[in-house]
Amino acid sequence: MLEQVHRLLALSDVPRYNIKAVVQQTQVNVSTLRAWEQRYGVPRPTRSDHGHRLYSQRDIEIIKWLKQCTEEGLAISQAVALLRDISDAGDVAPRAPQPPPPNLADAGWPDLRTQLTEALLNANLRQAHLLVNTAVALFPIETLVLDLFHPMLIDIGERWALGDVCVAEERVVTNFVRQRLLGLLQIHAPFAIGPRLIAGCAPEEQHEIGLIMFSLLMEQRGWELLYLGQTVSAEGLDGFLVRMAPALVCMSVSMAEHVPGLLEIARIVEGRRRHRMVFAYSGQVFDRHPELRGRIPGIFLGNDLREAVIRADDLGEEIDPERWARQAHFFRH
Repeated sequence: MLEQVHRLLALSDVPRYNIKAVVQQTQVNVSTLRAWEQRYGVPRPTRSDHGHRLYSQRDIEIIKWLKQCTEEGLAISQAVALLRDISDAGDVAPRAPQPPPPNLADAGWPDLRTQLTEALLNANLRQAHLLVNTAVALFPIETLVLDLFHPMLIDIGERWALGDVCVAEERVVTNFVRQRLLGLLQIHAPFAIGPRLIAGCAPEEQHEIGLIMFSLLMEQRGWELLYLGQTVSAEGLDGFLVRMAPALVCMSVSMAEHVPGLLEIARIVEGRRRHRMVFAYSGQVFDRHPELRGRIPGIFLGNDLREAVIRADDLGEEIDPERWARQAHFFRH
């Protein structure tokens, strides 16, 4: 046991993971984490500029170890006391070099993308789910989206365009990813503490997979998500927005013929500026027809997924700088 504690105390203490990632990786619920922090001072998360708890890899491993101790019959107070005794005695291995955030490419995970794609194209859904389950257990959601699902979908789209895969095969891959992403949205939804985000596709727009990935990444950053999905109608939307009071409404569109519907929704949202409600939009159509951007009131997020999330997240404090602080205060109490 002492050797195990030595190893975990030598891990990186760089704050990197939000509380949802910690819950997922440790299987310790939020209420238990709060109780351990308040009663025993373990773990010791820092706070982001937005007031969110941020945990290090060391924190995560300590939580896992405490959970293991309690499952083996040791009282949590005794486990914490042992942890402190070893740490205070200075009998700790030198701190290991702090690694960068996990990256699937750096870890040889292009092989996983290849294996997952092949499993799906061969309709081996059991193997596909096992591969994704392994990835979910090992890596943060952001890494899964940006380094596994997103490049895999780009690759399968290019192969479809070249005629290497048929429409049916492309749909198998896309719908598998869509279902897994929607499942992750539901798992993390109850832990959101930030401003409210409404995300949906323009009227008649069916392409939603990019929007789902965007929504999941925003949820990981603490936004409270209301995901509307495909082909959101403007009918009754104004009253709905007033009742829901989102800080940000993000809409996606891929087809030029659906831009008029997007424009109608943009005007509805922009008419609610006095409610501190902002409209943002994205979609491949604006790369093909950049002149359309000037016709849409609101903020164009771009079509790079990583950059779009950063831009949208930065809007939180610009829209309502007090809201993050209020939510963080509520979460602490």
